[in-house]
Amino acid sequence: MTLPTYRSILTRVAVAALTVALAVGAIAFFVEMEIADELVSDLAKRESIAFLAEARDALPGGAADRTPTAKADEILSRFMQNRIKAEQLVSGGIFIVAELYDATQAKTAEYIAPGAEWAEERLKNNRHKFPAIGAFQYERFTIDGRFFIQTVEALTDRDGKLLGYFESVFQLSPQHSREIVKDTVTVVAVSSLSVLLAALVLLPIFVAFNRGVMGLSRQLLTANIDILTVLGSAIAKRDSDTHAHNYRVTILAIRLAEAMGLDAAAIRRLVKGAFLHDVGKIAIPDRILLKPGKLDADEFTVMKTHVVHGLDILRASAWLTDAADVVGGHHEKFDGSGYPRGLVGDAIPIAARIFAIADVFDALTSRRPYKEPMPFDVAMGILQEGAGRHFDPAALARFTEIVAPLHAHLTALGDDGVKEELRRLVGPYFTKH
Repeated sequence: MTLPTYRSILTRVAVAALTVALAVGAIAFFVEMEIADELVSDLAKRESIAFLAEARDALPGGAADRTPTAKADEILSRFMQNRIKAEQLVSGGIFIVAELYDATQAKTAEYIAPGAEWAEERLKNNRHKFPAIGAFQYERFTIDGRFFIQTVEALTDRDGKLLGYFESVFQLSPQHSREIVKDTVTVVAVSSLSVLLAALVLLPIFVAFNRGVMGLSRQLLTANIDILTVLGSAIAKRDSDTHAHNYRVTILAIRLAEAMGLDAAAIRRLVKGAFLHDVGKIAIPDRILLKPGKLDADEFTVMKTHVVHGLDILRASAWLTDAADVVGGHHEKFDGSGYPRGLVGDAIPIAARIFAIADVFDALTSRRPYKEPMPFDVAMGILQEGAGRHFDPAALARFTEIVAPLHAHLTALGDDGVKEELRRLVGPYFTKH
């Protein structure tokens, strides 16, 4: 469990608002383009209807009744010139390329307006199937902010008999092109800004609500960490240990994990495991747990079961399962001679390898009812003897580099000071930055 910061929440809200605004803008754009398509295609249809009304009687009736190409060219050219004289370009638009095909789909005539040769090339390079009677095919495209539409439709006589096909490139007038662009930009901008403004209006309400939720979540997280602390301390007390040992071991383990470059998630797992590493000792009988002398073989066999009991206890809480690496692996040894599974080397979770070093070091250098603290150099010598056997050599080497000032600092804090030091150190790892 981690808590987001207000900054991360605001960032998420801003990203969500921008995403929705872009999505709404994109939808508005496509809708406007559909409207533009309808406008341009309606104008193109109107022109083709005008052509058909004027030229129907002169068009061929089929392959057996084909009008000579020269005659078809004359009909098409005359129609186009008349439309230009009628100033159709100003009022709506005009065909800049037109082609006639007979009923067998053979070209019979074409008209290309001056300067529109490029459009004819487009028709040549964009071949397609001819539509059925009554159908209208079109494809919109834009060049330099001007709208064009390539059309193909079937031409019929008054009885519905197929006469041929009319294919064209229709150019929308500059005025209509500007209106389409203006309307599209306006609709997209208004749609997107409306979403952003709505987000700005709702943001204070959302933040106020979320502040209350975060406050409760922070209290829950603090309570969970306090439970870790209390439970760990209770176990230490039952084992004739001190709660300060748990605090110091956790601090040492965190600092070693940081020095080794572990990420925040791994360190959170390490913290939970450090607090609860011996939680399974709750299930060990007092006659064994509190025995002042050395345990015999049978007693030691029972003592080793505290690892299994600890893992069983963790399974009861989804939040505590992160501690399993340390609880289940802190008695494993690098050479495979540990328990409960006899893991070797890197097969031992890194959190357990880190914790083992911190645990043994603090046990050696701390005062206990039955012993005085061991001098720093002597304790480090014992750890070095265990490199490659008990301890991960790489982790121990990194620990050796950082431990001297850290040990001095913890010693100066005393048992009471380490609790606040640990709380300060642990907090950031459970608050997501």
